[in-house]
Amino acid sequence: MKSKWTLPALALLAAASLAQPALVAADPMDCGQPASGGAKPTVSDCLAILKSAVGQDVRGCADKPCICDVNGDGNITAGDALLCLGFSVGWPVLLNCKCTTGAACTSAELTTLIGSDLDSGWTGLGHNADVVIGSTITARTLRRCSDNDAACVKDSDCGSNDCKATCDCLDDNLCDITGPTHQKHCVTTLANCLTNAECPVGVSCVATFGPPLPLSSGGTPACVVTYFDGLLSGTADAGAGTGVMSANLRSRVHLGELLGRPCPRCGTPAQNPQVGQQFTCEGGQTPGAACTVEGVSPNFGGVSHDCAPTTGSNMSGAGLTIRFNEVTTGTTTKTAKLPCKNYSFTSNPLSGTGKCIDDDLACSSNADCRRCTGDPTTACTGEAQCAGKGTCAEAPDQPISCGFWCQCGFCNNNPSLPCFESGDCPQGQTCQVGTGTNNAQNSPQQKPNDCASDKNICGMEQDERCAQTLDGRCSLQEYRSCNDDSTCQSNGAGVCEFDFRPCFEPRISRTGVPSPLGAYCTDTLATCTANADCGVGGTCANDTSVPQTVALFCVPQTGSPAINNAAGITGPGAVAVKGFIRVCRCGDGAIGCDEQCDDANTVNGDGCDDYCQDE
Repeated sequence: MKSKWTLPALALLAAASLAQPALVAADPMDCGQPASGGAKPTVSDCLAILKSAVGQDVRGCADKPCICDVNGDGNITAGDALLCLGFSVGWPVLLNCKCTTGAACTSAELTTLIGSDLDSGWTGLGHNADVVIGSTITARTLRRCSDNDAACVKDSDCGSNDCKATCDCLDDNLCDITGPTHQKHCVTTLANCLTNAECPVGVSCVATFGPPLPLSSGGTPACVVTYFDGLLSGTADAGAGTGVMSANLRSRVHLGELLGRPCPRCGTPAQNPQVGQQFTCEGGQTPGAACTVEGVSPNFGGVSHDCAPTTGSNMSGAGLTIRFNEVTTGTTTKTAKLPCKNYSFTSNPLSGTGKCIDDDLACSSNADCRRCTGDPTTACTGEAQCAGKGTCAEAPDQPISCGFWCQCGFCNNNPSLPCFESGDCPQGQTCQVGTGTNNAQNSPQQKPNDCASDKNICGMEQDERCAQTLDGRCSLQEYRSCNDDSTCQSNGAGVCEFDFRPCFEPRISRTGVPSPLGAYCTDTLATCTANADCGVGGTCANDTSVPQTVALFCVPQTGSPAINNAAGITGPGAVAVKGFIRVCRCGDGAIGCDEQCDDANTVNGDGCDDYCQDE
């Protein structure tokens, strides 16, 4: 039955509701927007819904009926137009489109969230660094030829003339992933580009791993520009929310400009920059130039590709090789197996001088240095000695090992192939202690950690913490080291606070968090069915997930002794990225992720192909 609301009645409602507080706006070209592409539905959208309700053929509602059914009851009526108009003028109502689509998933965009964490190097000073918030990376569902499983983009790439997607996120959730597919940049200037020809002579056009990353540790600032050195690949299960991927990266490490401004800045912390806002570059190659915020560092402010670091500050040549052999929503673990090279840390069974690192008693293996897992100060040979103190175990189940062991080496001593173990190397190659000197990228890892007051034992009382070695950090600028309050007060950085230094144990482990594809609030990240389930300012977004992915990697040395010594590299690194993933479906009529167009079909030859790229 049709609603009895008429256009005059709707106009009266609009006039009466102008003073009401506005709620969350719909996404562009989303719920209630068959005609416009703005921040929220307009009067013209609501009129289009009303026309559809009375039987007129309105293209937006015909192409995607669910966006006009704003109360989600399965019908487009004048009542939907009324709700739309009320929402558009600030009436306290919620739109609840229940869009389902037969379109297959074709791409996805990951946006980094607050709470992501980066640990790098054996000194511990480079641990607990913030990852840039709000930066994005896009990838696609891989397609394969039906006859030989070869990767393809279109039917003509296959002998059988049949290039099929590996999943659709409808009936088949197990996807092969390839990428990156987002905007490329000239590696030195960070200007937008499509090919090398658009960059200065000899400069590559690359897909960056987000905007520049500002870091400060041990009194030394650094600005890191990381880009993909080849394709990202892996698998993802949209139903289970799990994924495993790998990627080779290159990190160009620049000596930072200032301790409080390691990278050129696009908006200061005091200005509270947000992604998409406009500022001017502070420092770098183009000081004073207009910039758009592409990511935010909680400590250092906004960052942008518009504000590139100076080329002369690069301390790493073409970039340090960073190999993400396993980026996962599961658990990844690595155990130190290589001798350390610092002269104070050469005791190990391989050299015939193995000693338990807590008491210097001779040993031939970790089994000779068993300790209670609940109290590693207690030596044991059996469970009876560990009553009430856990179990009797050898390292790495507890932190006391036979001799000192380091994490990172290089496959056949190749600086472009850092590794934890031989399994990380190409077939036939072995993971070896580096032999480079004078800040060569294949310089060996020197120490397992820098717990100087703990006989260099990490994890005795707390996981990945020294038990006695303390660090002083300013309360308002955690990147600033201090010995007393005066250092902090003179820099407006609060007071000096002491805590036990972070460190890496012989076994490094990180665990991610899976997140099935569904509907999640953009603010609280909780599952939802409608905007009302979210907080003020948040929306309930379909086809999204909120996983945490983790990875372990080795960081080679730069050409800067200051950076190497402050961070403790060559050395291990660990990253945990909290992300908001939005899946896009080519053919659903909404442009998103890496799509250049979406004409609501997957027909090639009409100006928009079945990957939603311009033809």
